[in-house]
Amino acid sequence: MLDNELLLLHTGKNGYFMKRSVLSLVLVYIFILFFLSAKSSYAATLASVSDTITTSRPSASAPLTANQAASASQVTVVDNGSIYLASDSATFRPDTGETIDTSKNVSSMSAQISGTPNTRIVYFTNTITNTHHAGDPVVVPTTAMHTISFRTVAAIPTSGKITITFPALTTGDANNAASPSATTFQLNALSDTNVKINGLSGAATFTGTYTAPTNGTSPTIALALTSTTTIAASTTVTILLGCSANSGASCTTQVPTIINPTKTAAAGTADSWALTITTTDVTNSIDLDSAKIRIGTVESVHVQATVDPTLTFTIAGIANSTAINNGNTTGCTNTETTNTGIASTATTVNLGNLSSGAINISAQLITISTNAQNGYSLTATSSGHLINPATGFWIADSTTPTVMTAGTPWFGIHACGLNVASGTWATGATGGGANAKYGWPTQATSVSLASVATGPIGNTASTGGVGAGLTSVEYASTVDVSVPAGIYSSVITYVATPTF
Repeated sequence: MLDNELLLLHTGKNGYFMKRSVLSLVLVYIFILFFLSAKSSYAATLASVSDTITTSRPSASAPLTANQAASASQVTVVDNGSIYLASDSATFRPDTGETIDTSKNVSSMSAQISGTPNTRIVYFTNTITNTHHAGDPVVVPTTAMHTISFRTVAAIPTSGKITITFPALTTGDANNAASPSATTFQLNALSDTNVKINGLSGAATFTGTYTAPTNGTSPTIALALTSTTTIAASTTVTILLGCSANSGASCTTQVPTIINPTKTAAAGTADSWALTITTTDVTNSIDLDSAKIRIGTVESVHVQATVDPTLTFTIAGIANSTAINNGNTTGCTNTETTNTGIASTATTVNLGNLSSGAINISAQLITISTNAQNGYSLTATSSGHLINPATGFWIADSTTPTVMTAGTPWFGIHACGLNVASGTWATGATGGGANAKYGWPTQATSVSLASVATGPIGNTASTGGVGAGLTSVEYASTVDVSVPAGIYSSVITYVATPTF
């Protein structure tokens, strides 16, 4: 065949012809160009890619609406969608000439206050230490652990690399490595110590490079395999960002580090963020596999319920010849018995016929239950002495509890229970020595029978401990021949005060 042989490419009235040799050169050039470009342009897509974050709550950062004085316990901020929750630890960042304020504990946040712009009030449990200018941001960074998972298509050789690229920081957005931005995630000094990778083969080691964003650039995490580490094809890889200890693909010690962006979308609508994950053969500068995924951040949902304050307060009688600690054996160890011959009721106590040779004893059981967080107190007042209205004579008593001895005129009550001050009332049996003490209140001077500073309080193990809300009250009296005959009476009133 001659060198100038022609190849018919198109026929027709104006048909084209080309020399075979020229065509061959063109085809070789196209093939070489395709081969060279395909190495870096046609990476496969990673399979089963996801990024699970431990909290999707946006960070909060809102500017003060006015200059803020020191020692304040609340501030007004612009309502830009930031939500401050109880127990948040807020930081006041200065602009010029001020001192930063940290660890200001949020108590609550008001509803939106209409205006131009709309505002909200943030309340704190501790006071603000320093002064701050209008426009200074009140910041609560929300940190999260990221669990990134994917399945490789191509194997990643030794010295290969996994690169995670977050959204770019928009030019003009505030940029502080330890403070949230509105357009991307902040790496917040993330390091190899708090990054774990599951799915590595060989030495299973890597070295990370963590690049914070600048205006117009993205924060990136580049995890380079060491010269003795590989990842096989079709391997499920799990990367734990913000984890100091793991068991396989699960984090056992979370150290949430990466800071979520602040809120941008309308309330109730998630902000969507694109992340790119790429695996690379660093030696040949080839992108092996890649994928783009999205994660969302959205404000937390406020759930509210109300528990009404409760208080139950009962007084029960105790039968004659019954142990004083009837129904209150855990809190009261006094087992002596009632001896008046008359059972008490919820509203009456009859000490029977008093004599100089004995101490008459009756009793009641007081039960208190309350959901008050700070416990309760039980006190008593009275109408006056145990007195005979006909003669005006009364049996001796005192607001200071005192030991009672048979044959020495005395009258009063003795309290016994878990929440009773034993130093005031003593704990032994009636009859002298350092045993049970009896006191009696007046109209003006009450006596304290029981109190506890923590709650809730009940009389079962599930509501404050067995006997926690029980108080046994003994009534006792003795006389001698100096006490005139007659009917003696008084009225006592018990007051239970819960502290919410």
